[in-house]
Amino acid sequence: MSNHTVLVHSIMNEFGALPGLRIWIQNTGAAKRKTGGLVRFGVPGMSDISGLVADGRRVEIECKTGSGVLMDNQRQWRKMIEGLNGIYILARTTDDVRRSLPEIAFTSPGFTGTTRHASSGSPETGRS
Repeated sequence: MSNHTVLVHSIMNEFGALPGLRIWIQNTGAAKRKTGGLVRFGVPGMSDISGLVADGRRVEIECKTGSGVLMDNQRQWRKMIEGLNGIYILARTTDDVRRSLPEIAFTSPGFTGTTRHASSGSPETGRS
């Protein structure tokens, strides 16, 4: 497992069950079809992790390890998110995320209602 993957999973494990935060991994790239050709997925530049804070704001977490820097399309994504009052976090450690999340992510009574887990379709309430 790469250092990048370890960081993404560490963030998901540490912050994925906060009462005022819902986050998910979003992948970008392309895959070859068995019949030929490519299927592209995601939007170039979008962050590794996306989500919502209980106050309605979008949160984007871009994970970088070592001396990794944002690419041009990632800088444009950051500019768009921040321009729309979203929260953009460039994370090299879980501490970067902890310092950057708003207090409501930690203290909100949580989301209400029922959601469906994408992989199983089973109803879930409360934490992700």
